[in-house]
Amino acid sequence: MESQCSCSTLRQLTRKMTNIYDHYLAADELTISQYSLLARIGKYGPIGVIPLAHSMGMDRSTMSRTLKPLISAGWIQTVDLPLEMLTDKRSFGVSLTSDGQRKWKQSKPNWRKAQESINTILGDQTHHALMSLVDDANAKFEQSENAIL
Repeated sequence: MESQCSCSTLRQLTRKMTNIYDHYLAADELTISQYSLLARIGKYGPIGVIPLAHSMGMDRSTMSRTLKPLISAGWIQTVDLPLEMLTDKRSFGVSLTSDGQRKWKQSKPNWRKAQESINTILGDQTHHALMSLVDDANAKFEQSENAIL
């Protein structure tokens, strides 16, 4: 019996979830990737781009492509950070502008609607089990990456 592709199966699920988030966030002219960046930066304050990319499971080029329209819209700004907050001298920091703070707060209700929709579809038991499995899998990959690097 042939093994099922883990990546393909997970991508199918994440595409379905992404569509729900993007549907609700469209009213705010955001995608879930953009909302996630606003929320992460809003929650943690100024952060280096490389540590931000790492914490979100993105590579540098994907992070740059996702940040670019948010910087152009005036919601995120580049900032100088102490070197210890950056990965290397080529890195830079980002923070939310006051418009970015407003955008994040204004879009939260639509994010919550998307989250509630997903929770309703999955049900509490499946949702909690899925989050637990994903957290466990992410931790295992983090341990594996640290061992390899």
